[in-house]
Amino acid sequence: MSDQHCDTPACQEAADRAVKKVFAILGVDVDVPEQVEEFREDLRFGRRMRKAADHGFLALVGLVAVALGAAVWAGITSKLGGH
Repeated sequence: MSDQHCDTPACQEAADRAVKKVFAILGVDVDVPEQVEEFREDLRFGRRMRKAADHGFLALVGLVAVALGAAVWAGITSKLGGH
């Protein structure tokens, strides 16, 4: 990887074309602000879904831990109580 920067108009044009091509592959025309904003909203929605899934998984792990703890406690009290 080179640390050199190319500030010539040809380099800038090549970079602009590359960005437009990548976004076109993703279905976004960067010259249409509505499409860019819709794409950004889609990314935000994906982030919210990922965070919700992470929280849901954490809640599930907590629930399993509590259930195991309750089962162990019930087993201990059953043995000690003789029931």
